[in-house]
Amino acid sequence: MTGRLTRVMDGVNGLAAGLCHLLLVVIVLITLMQVGLRFLLNQPTSWSEEIAMLCLVWFGLLAIAVAVWRHEHIAIMVVRDALPAAWGKALDYLAQVLVGVFMATLILTGGDLIALAGQQLLPASRLPKWLLYWPTIFGGGLGLLNVAANLLLGRLEEPPHRPEGLEDDLTATPSGIGR
Repeated sequence: MTGRLTRVMDGVNGLAAGLCHLLLVVIVLITLMQVGLRFLLNQPTSWSEEIAMLCLVWFGLLAIAVAVWRHEHIAIMVVRDALPAAWGKALDYLAQVLVGVFMATLILTGGDLIALAGQQLLPASRLPKWLLYWPTIFGGGLGLLNVAANLLLGRLEEPPHRPEGLEDDLTATPSGIGR
């Protein structure tokens, strides 16, 4: 069961990461095109900044969710690592729960923003404005799913690996030196 769930979550997050890569390519191409049109041909587009912004919002919120699964978010580990193992593990569980609360908040506020946007259009591209807010639903949903899977599978941040032979006492003299 756990192996199958891990494979499914790896697949879903792999698809989301692939979409993130595609979105970055689109952002770079649109930006390069706009710079070329503006400075080389003096014929800038009116829509390129909106499309790049739309791609950036989708990229950012999906990437946040993928990072939850991969444990790639910034963390200050010095406190957790200084605690006894049981307390450190409890802190890891608390961090996952708090990330889950944040993801649920994204979903709830995203729904409100979509309703608020209604039938509004982005001024230059004429795309529906709600396209800017759907990433909160998708990113928040994937992030919440990742938190649930992390908790269910016990996938918490592991303490840093200490190479064999490394002394616990930082003042210890390395073997063979100073003897």
